[in-house]
Amino acid sequence: MTSPREAAPRVREPTTLEWTGISFVYWVVFMGALAPGNVSHILADGGVPPWGQMIVRLIGAGALGSLVPVLLLELRRRAPLSGTGARRNIWLQMGAILALAAMLIVVSCFLVAWFVDRQPLPPQGELARQLVANWALLVLCITLFHIAMQTVSLLLRRSPGPPYADHLTISDRGRAVVVSVSEIDWIEAQGNYQALHTRTGVHLYRATSLKIEEKLDPAQFVRIHRRCLVALKQIERLEPLSSGDGLLVMRSGTRLRQARRYRAVLRARLRGS
Repeated sequence: MTSPREAAPRVREPTTLEWTGISFVYWVVFMGALAPGNVSHILADGGVPPWGQMIVRLIGAGALGSLVPVLLLELRRRAPLSGTGARRNIWLQMGAILALAAMLIVVSCFLVAWFVDRQPLPPQGELARQLVANWALLVLCITLFHIAMQTVSLLLRRSPGPPYADHLTISDRGRAVVVSVSEIDWIEAQGNYQALHTRTGVHLYRATSLKIEEKLDPAQFVRIHRRCLVALKQIERLEPLSSGDGLLVMRSGTRLRQARRYRAVLRARLRGS
């Protein structure tokens, strides 16, 4: 049950899977744009373009390029362009993109050697030739895609959209229970429900993790685990663990595990809160 004062779902940023699909199309189009020039050279020399091989190369480029957003999203989580370390993280991101472009060229050379040329190694000097010929262009293409991802994220954060919820309404045995968002300490996913942990007890709210996160103000709540959101104002301290994870101690005394992948975002939000 949803009351009029509950927030409607907001426009959200594409998921990792959606970015992967977008990247696949992006790289197929990019490689396809280079193909006409190669085809014209072959036809000018009186040859027949290897259409089958070219299609395989396009699909392979798309598949390889589809890994790019996964790496860029992880890079954005670990080195966010916000907070006190923003300047350092800009250089880290630039260095990572340079290395990623080189890695993609090396991997593609080996894949061509294995699946097209049926050889264990690329021809002598092929890696160097490909790096010299394509590295700068690949850096440019990855950078443009990274800028597009950052721009989409920034625009969606700044878009007005519906207001965030100030309460959640739960239907419990035919009666409506209203839970104020300000009273929620933390939220844990339990199947098709979200367990809202408040000072007065636990309430089960039917929604996915994604849907409830869309309703909540990111200035007040932060994700520390794929199954757990916490209220920033209820965090007492964060204790690092040797595994790279963290132990979050809430004001209520509850101790929650913070996954390593969310560490950079959490620390940035704590510094800004």
